[in-house]
Parts: sequence; structure tokens; C-alpha cells
Amino acid sequence: MKRAATDPSDQRRTSHGGRPRKAAKKLPTIRRKDLPRVNLPGQTRSQGGKTKLTNHRAAIVLHAIGCGCYRETAAELASVKAETLSHWMGWAGEPYETFQRLVRRAEADLEARMVRIITGQAEVRPELALAILERKFPQRWAKVSVVAAPPQHLSFDLASILQKVQERIAQRQPPGQLPPATIISSSVKPNRPHDPRPPRLTVVSKAAEEERTPTPA
Repeated sequence: MKRAATDPSDQRRTSHGGRPRKAAKKLPTIRRKDLPRVNLPGQTRSQGGKTKLTNHRAAIVLHAIGCGCYRETAAELASVKAETLSHWMGWAGEPYETFQRLVRRAEADLEARMVRIITGQAEVRPELALAILERKFPQRWAKVSVVAAPPQHLSFDLASILQKVQERIAQRQPPGQLPPATIISSSVKPNRPHDPRPPRLTVVSKAAEEERTPTPA
């Protein structure tokens, strides 16, 4: 009998342990026509050079930053590590200095575009205008939180309080003397066993009380 042919795609879906493998992380595709034109000094037309900072990678980083991504995300889209992009932003010489100016310009353009969008909606939503004023001019428009100060007549000195407590303790108990022992005197006689029953009550009639009480002469 011939064995049934298995689909190789089904084998890729499961790992050796039988569990399905995690899907590969797919980054969004960036169309070449959406990328800005970048011509870094020292780069040839074929994007060659001694550094990984090519015109194509620089264009991807600038496009991602212009869309609002962080630098780490832009580096991942450009297929480089975040540390590599950080080195590019700190190294001197070309093509790094030109790349640094382009990155800062892209971040400034993004901020200006976002501010223009927010300020354009300030007439419809006045709370946006107030938020902009609070951040732009905090000395005049920031929210002021009033904190009540403690009353001045109540002044606490911890050192003096502790000293008074020590003085009172010294007055109550002389140094080197133990406190007096408490002696509890029991009225129960040791020869008679304790009776757990409650005491008996004697009922006296009112007539007997009247006979006992003498009448005034």
C-alpha cells in the first residue's frame, strides 16, 4: 500500500511536542513609493558602502518616524537593532550627521502636524484649547492645587515631648525599686468547701417589716 502524501505546510504548523507553532511576527509592508527620497553623502547609487546606514534604510526610518513610530519601531522596520540606530544618532562624521538632521526634522514635522490637527479642532472642542494652554503656558494656565497649611499655633516638638514622658516615669517609680506587689485577700475560708450555688434569698413580708419598725411616740 502506498502512503498518503502529507502536506508539508501541515508539518510546519506543529512543533516536535505536538503544539502548534507560534505565527511568525510580520511587520507591515512599506511600499517603495511611500518612502521619501534620501541621498546620504558617501552612498552610491547601488546603496553600497561600508556602513549599514544605506539610503533605503534611512528612508524607512524617516518614513516610520513621520508616521508617529518610536525610534525603536523604526529601527525594527529597517531591519536593524535599536542600539544600532542609537549609535547612528550619536556618531560623528558622514553620513551620520546628515542622517541625524533628517531624523530631527522628521520628528519636528510630526509634532507640527499633530499640533495643527489639535488646534484645528479647538473651536469645536474648547477643552482641547484649554489643554494646549496648560501645556504651552503652565505659569498662567496650569491647574493650581491649593494645599492647606497646618495651623501655626500648633507646634510639636518631639524632643520636648519625650523628655516630659521620661520625667513623669521617673517621678512615678524611683530608680532601682521594683513596683509593689498586689496582694489579693480571699474571704473564702479554706476549711469550708466552695459552694457553687447562688446565695439564698429571704423574703420578708411588709407586715413583718411594719411590726419591726417602731412607731414614733
